[in-house]
Amino acid sequence: MAQKKKKVVFWHLICALALLLFGCGEFGTVGSDGSSALTPRTSRFYLYGNDLVPHDSASSYLATGTFLQVFPNASYTLSFDVDSSQSAPTLNLFRVVNSRLGSLTRKLSAKEENGRWVYEFICEEEELMNWITTLEDDGAYYSGKVQNLRFEASGNNSTHFSLNLIVAGSYGGTSDSVSIDSLARLMLKGFRENFSSGGIYVDTIFVHRASERTDLSTSYPDNEPWLAGKSSSDYFLSELGGWPDSLGEEGIYNALDIVLVHRIEMSSVLGYAVLFSGNFGGGTNSTVVLGTHYMVDSRTEYSQEASELVNTAIHESAHFLGLRHTTATVSDLTAQGDYSNVEDGIEDTPYCGRVLSMKTSADTASVSTESSLPAMAIPRVFLRSSMSCPDASNPMFPTTTIEEVGSFTEGQLSLLAKMLQVFPH
Repeated sequence: MAQKKKKVVFWHLICALALLLFGCGEFGTVGSDGSSALTPRTSRFYLYGNDLVPHDSASSYLATGTFLQVFPNASYTLSFDVDSSQSAPTLNLFRVVNSRLGSLTRKLSAKEENGRWVYEFICEEEELMNWITTLEDDGAYYSGKVQNLRFEASGNNSTHFSLNLIVAGSYGGTSDSVSIDSLARLMLKGFRENFSSGGIYVDTIFVHRASERTDLSTSYPDNEPWLAGKSSSDYFLSELGGWPDSLGEEGIYNALDIVLVHRIEMSSVLGYAVLFSGNFGGGTNSTVVLGTHYMVDSRTEYSQEASELVNTAIHESAHFLGLRHTTATVSDLTAQGDYSNVEDGIEDTPYCGRVLSMKTSADTASVSTESSLPAMAIPRVFLRSSMSCPDASNPMFPTTTIEEVGSFTEGQLSLLAKMLQVFPH
């Protein structure tokens, strides 16, 4: 029997922040002290803490507006190479609230260290936020070069987390007839085996049905298959994120919420998450979504094996926690709009240029969302063909053969552990 191959591709959710135009005058003020700073212009590029890709586009727009994703109580360092022809610019950071430019929250002077200009700050927000930059030099936008840009984050949160497997609608089963409780046990085993060597511990898995949420009335009946994108417009089923502790064991609210639906209403899509979401505890982009079934064409529905679901859950959860594909696809690059990010930037993961020749039915897929965050949804997609690549067995390779999936590298695990300490949970 032919083996199944799978591919993961980025597709971009163009949200209200993307291409945001801040045409509200030339200056913003800081509180009541009367100081001012140049406000951002049009922007569409983002920086995520500890993301190791080149970010050429984000670098180019840093002076006039690049978004930063920041988490409560995390410490951040933004740095780039000194341009010897310029004086060090001031870094201005503005809040973005409800897709609109908010107050100026920081005016930072650079420290010069080892040929780099370094800006440090602590995020004192109460929740995940987006800030946006400008670089200012003597009252004008900085005109020097921004090269080898790095945005680093650190925190003191735990490297332990739990999973919450939520069945939305009826459970359609697997092709190998595994029950939901057995699937949960296999999932917990798989997560522990893949993450524990990096000092990341998955404590337990909770299993719930969406119908238990009496606050959502009868939105998720157990006797009907849930089709993400068809049964409602919210592909992420965001209202199921942040499961109330009152409906389960203590600690379930901050578990990573994996929502299991019957099928995702896009051809060949098996599951998806938002890159660097880190949004434990509910709200926008707080779920990983998996389908027990998928459609390759408009006529035939296929059922996944339990092992396939487990591998997809691990892959998508790693995206949620901050891992990119080892090698980018055309869809990844199109979604980001930054064609310099052809690999994940992690030293011990190989790169395979042939991936850029692949194409799937999800390449032109789009998802509507009410997200106010910079959203880059990453669907896992069934693909009939594959190729021989040095990173083909890595869990984050765009196309994988289930029987050949290997382990995360030391570099990937190190990044995951660092991000878990940044994400409140």
